[in-house]
Amino acid sequence: MLTSKMTPMRKFRAVLKYIKVRLQRRPVLVNLEVTKFCNAGCDFCDYWQTKKSPKLDDYVEVVQKINPMMVSLTGGEPLLRKDLPNVIRNLRDHFGFLYIGMVTHGQLLTLEKAKALWDAGLDQLSISMNYLGPRHDEERGLPGLFDHLSKLIPRLREVGVDNVVLNTVIKDDNLDHIPSLIRQAHAWGVRVSFSSYTSLKNGNETHMVRAERMEKLRATIEEIRALKRRYRNVVSSHYYLSVVPKYFEQGYMEGCKAGKSFIQVTPDGYLKVCPEMPVIGHSSGYRRQKEDVACTKCWYSCRGESQAPMTAQRLWELVTG
Repeated sequence: MLTSKMTPMRKFRAVLKYIKVRLQRRPVLVNLEVTKFCNAGCDFCDYWQTKKSPKLDDYVEVVQKINPMMVSLTGGEPLLRKDLPNVIRNLRDHFGFLYIGMVTHGQLLTLEKAKALWDAGLDQLSISMNYLGPRHDEERGLPGLFDHLSKLIPRLREVGVDNVVLNTVIKDDNLDHIPSLIRQAHAWGVRVSFSSYTSLKNGNETHMVRAERMEKLRATIEEIRALKRRYRNVVSSHYYLSVVPKYFEQGYMEGCKAGKSFIQVTPDGYLKVCPEMPVIGHSSGYRRQKEDVACTKCWYSCRGESQAPMTAQRLWELVTG
């Protein structure tokens, strides 16, 4: 279910904002990197090697220029910024409707910090988690991370944080963990959103699902869909999940709407059509993108869900949360 912050009036404003954004052909989602620094050490990402990360103190003008429906605060690791509540509060105070989410690995998260972010105006707290137990710590290079999260996540509702989503990347080496992860999320009272692994970040292809594992992948996808019906805590659409095997089989997916349905903003206010592509200009000169991008090399959830056809099933998924 959506956060209790989504009152009937706010839902009405959301519908109006969505219609306006679509009619004006602007991105629905802005992925806003607030820092490139990260204290983890994942082997599929190089952000932890970042030495410099110029940043803005206030992103209101940047977001106003694009005027999306949703903003997702990302990194790097966003919680390395001590002024994050102020960043969120400034955004919240300047828009009639703006849905604000944040993605974190959670090692720096506490109940006090979660409450401060929530009170500042955060609508959704997403925590990256690809495994259960010590394997999760190994992937992130952060000893004790899973134990910390397993104690913290069930208590987040105590401070009012009622919309928590685990962000899980489907890859070759976590297929056996995924069903248990959904069940654990249900026990914690949180939801799960899936994306698909790509080697675009640093060229590491070791986590791509291998040809001999395709049957295991298909079986895992079917189990995800069954658990989605049972627990109703899987955010990803049936459409998105159904295309995951095709993406890994052929190694590409056409029809990307990067720059049109979603766009990336760097910590210092520059634009990319997606996180893995070069800077195209400064946000102050934002213009609606008309051309399709040629890249076909990922099946990120932000691009996959933007390609989901608006069928009766998808409408029902959106309405029921």
